[in-house]
Amino acid sequence: MITCYLIQRQNKENLTLSPYLDINRVGHWSEDEQVVLKSSGMLTKNQRDEASYALYAAIDFSVDRWIQNKQYIPRLLISAAVFTASYFFFSLVIRDPVPMVDELLISGGLVLLAWNYLAKRDTRSSIAQRRRYELKLRCGEREQEIDEQLFAVEAFLDEASSEDSLELCNSLALVSSEPLKPISYEGSNETLKELGELLAHYLRIYNKSLYKTAVKVHNQRMQRRKNERLAARLFHQSMQKRLDIGLLALLVSLMEL
Repeated sequence: MITCYLIQRQNKENLTLSPYLDINRVGHWSEDEQVVLKSSGMLTKNQRDEASYALYAAIDFSVDRWIQNKQYIPRLLISAAVFTASYFFFSLVIRDPVPMVDELLISGGLVLLAWNYLAKRDTRSSIAQRRRYELKLRCGEREQEIDEQLFAVEAFLDEASSEDSLELCNSLALVSSEPLKPISYEGSNETLKELGELLAHYLRIYNKSLYKTAVKVHNQRMQRRKNERLAARLFHQSMQKRLDIGLLALLVSLMEL
């Protein structure tokens, strides 16, 4: 079963988390795989449309990467053949005052063109199109399930986003004596762990800098050492609106489970 989550946020874009972003799982789902979208309450039409758009975009992304990885070796061999053939052709047919330089530049350019062409061709192949169609078809027929325990995750995220940034940064970097507030979740810890994994996948693709920051903060907290410089950097980025401090706190909390 493919379980997706819609995390609603106040005054910010909602989060649609799904395993569709996990490229390694794209080729293992069956054609009739059941899809469930969990949320804390009933969704409006706009929210359902927003979730559909996000899920379809995730499917397009993962299928494109999946087929490109699958065809990596053939693409590499063809590109190598293009480089070799073009290099010897320009070396033997065209004379130039600077040997090798022009041949390498032209051959390298042809390899880039060939690589991009083959990559785009792979994403439009029948295998990719069929896989994309199967996943989107099942996604469009998904069931909606209400999990009221997700309110706790949404409440944590909203409270962290509205909390005093300096205090939160100090808590994250262990500078403050106040610990990071826990998620008041009464459901299964497996669900929280799954949310943490899906959120990590989401940020690795859509917000790499925030994910790297979360890993750094998590490693620092695991060492049980305060880091005033890290706290100052987090606060500075938060004040400049370059860091979603609430989302950072949520991922760090989920990573510590």
